[in-house]
Amino acid sequence: MKRHRLIYTVLVVAASLMTFMSCGEKVEPDPDPIPQPTPQPTPVVEKPSEELQQADQFAIDMFSSYYLWTKEVQKDLPRLSPDTCKTPIAVVKEIRYHNASKEVDHWTQLTQDLGAMTSSVQGLGLSYGYGLDAFWVDQAHTSIVFVVQYVNKGKSADAAGLKRGDVIWTLDGKAITPSNYSESVQKVFYSNSVTMGVGNDPSNLKAVSMTADKEWEDPVIVNKTFDIDGKKVGYLFYSAFDLRSASTLPVVFRKFKEDGISELIIDLRYNGGGYAFTECELASMIAPQANVAAGDVFQTEVYNSLLTDALKDRDSNTYFRTRYEYESEGINEDVSDANPGISKLYAIVTDNSASASEGLIVGLGPYMDITLIGEQTYGKYCAGFMMSPEDLYGKTSTYDYSKITKWGMYVMVSMFADKNGKNAAQPDGIPVNIEVKDKLSDGYQLGDENETMLKAALKAAGKTYAGTRASTPEVHMDPLPGNLVRPAKPKGFLVKTDVPSLKFNE
Repeated sequence: MKRHRLIYTVLVVAASLMTFMSCGEKVEPDPDPIPQPTPQPTPVVEKPSEELQQADQFAIDMFSSYYLWTKEVQKDLPRLSPDTCKTPIAVVKEIRYHNASKEVDHWTQLTQDLGAMTSSVQGLGLSYGYGLDAFWVDQAHTSIVFVVQYVNKGKSADAAGLKRGDVIWTLDGKAITPSNYSESVQKVFYSNSVTMGVGNDPSNLKAVSMTADKEWEDPVIVNKTFDIDGKKVGYLFYSAFDLRSASTLPVVFRKFKEDGISELIIDLRYNGGGYAFTECELASMIAPQANVAAGDVFQTEVYNSLLTDALKDRDSNTYFRTRYEYESEGINEDVSDANPGISKLYAIVTDNSASASEGLIVGLGPYMDITLIGEQTYGKYCAGFMMSPEDLYGKTSTYDYSKITKWGMYVMVSMFADKNGKNAAQPDGIPVNIEVKDKLSDGYQLGDENETMLKAALKAAGKTYAGTRASTPEVHMDPLPGNLVRPAKPKGFLVKTDVPSLKFNE
């Protein structure tokens, strides 16, 4: 009862106050009301161009089908939305597989010009016919030089007289600095012509002018046979596993067989990879003849669940064999007569030895005695496809990809391993047995028995050296730091050519 009276009293008082306020003294409005924001129209976000929208969708579909780590990147695919993403090339690089903060996949990439990328891996396109590295030449790190690693015979650099160890100080009269470094890399690799200031003394440089050509660069740079107390040891410097060299390599190995070599030094110090097709052919000429004749397993591979299911009815292992055919390149090689019967393999490697170079060593490991000489390899343990939209969707697809017919993607599809499922290149490269650094300034050309890394390999094979040679005066050089990309051929390409159909357009 008391509770009801209290409520009644409160209501009466409240009503009296309202009456007083409405009938009594006039209440003036607040002279300074709080200003209300003027409603703004929703900004119109300009959609990406039709080309970029198609590129976005192509990247999403590649990540969702062939990509090795397709499950791991699903959460990031909305960043490639065709409604918003205007930078698909950059976003692909950002979302390719990471394990926490560590970037695992360094290699998957989207490109606007798949033809140019493919040509580069095949040794085609504009070229001066050399390999270069880059170094600082002052303690303050304000000046950079390029140094010649090797020269292809018959190419522009060879005709101009460049040799391994030559130091390039200027390009078209300008010194090379951090501010013009990217431009300088373009000039020494991709321009039509260039004039260089070359020499060991920057105050006394020789002008070297060259015009680039488009002829194929044969990556078989040096091959020769050494006699070590009656034992014949072959030497091959090989700079890239391109497709056309699948026709030149058997010629070299038939010569090795004719010379009667029993051991081989294969120099992969600058070999960043290439095609699995050529890698397998080379392996079949190096492996023991009995294993090749038996067609034993060279490599095994692991795919994502979608590809694994698509390949369930076919054997995805790679085997040693004696016949290699690649119709589009006119390759039809019988290598049954090109295996010299090698009992021991020495491989010269550095951190520029990647992908197919590592795959060759991994696949041969269970079958041969291999000694690695140099520095730990790069650590590229994956293989990929170079795929166009037509490869993914098919020629009869109803999906419109007309704006991106030149686009493509180099996408990681598998992890390779030896016949036992092991891969010494994972995760950070293959360690060496004998450590020795590449010395561009030692004064010797590749293939010379006194060249620093070859000398170490020949000593491992039993060659003795008498006395020591006076040291060569050197220009002070420090390797470039990680924030300046060192010029080199594309590193980390292991390209598979047999693309299985996932019927993506159905």
